[in-house]
Amino acid sequence: MPNSGNRNRRARTSQGRDIAEMKPFRQGDLDSLCGLYAVLNATRLLCPELGYEGSRSLFRQLAETLTAKRVTAFETVAWGIEMPTVLALIQSARTYVREVLDTSLRLEPFRSVRKTLRIGYLWKALMSRLKEGWVAIIGISGHHNHWTVAHRATAKSMRLFDSDLMTTLKRSRCSLRCTRAPHQIDPGEIFLLRREAG
Repeated sequence: MPNSGNRNRRARTSQGRDIAEMKPFRQGDLDSLCGLYAVLNATRLLCPELGYEGSRSLFRQLAETLTAKRVTAFETVAWGIEMPTVLALIQSARTYVREVLDTSLRLEPFRSVRKTLRIGYLWKALMSRLKEGWVAIIGISGHHNHWTVAHRATAKSMRLFDSDLMTTLKRSRCSLRCTRAPHQIDPGEIFLLRREAG
């Protein structure tokens, strides 16, 4: 009969740390590929017929685009993907869906007609575009630097389709410049994508 005292033994690492207190790292916890995943997820929202295999194929093409842009794997994984590279990834995804699905994705950078932009105006403008069938790839900073995808919005929040499992971005927690807010949105780091009719 086993010793009943063994029931209270907990698994420990070689240094004696309780394994139950540790959490395994997930894909994305330490790498900075959110820009690639944002482009992939935006494309999937607009072209759901891609399915799993089409998404894998698109992922490979996007990864090849990174190396074509002379961005090393180390730079991408360790430091993240900057705006010009995100734009190159979007162009690569547009080429892919044109060649594979015979459809077009329209790209527009976010533009403001106002010289002085406030978060309220930015939010309303994005709400309007999302209602028209656009999705927005948005660079956020602050709490963490991250590329995400917004597909719906209300006056209080945006619904996300996000590689880090964020589901909403709350208006009350966002600003353009105020570092006290957990999330800062740079209007220059917003790309709008929409599937063209026909």
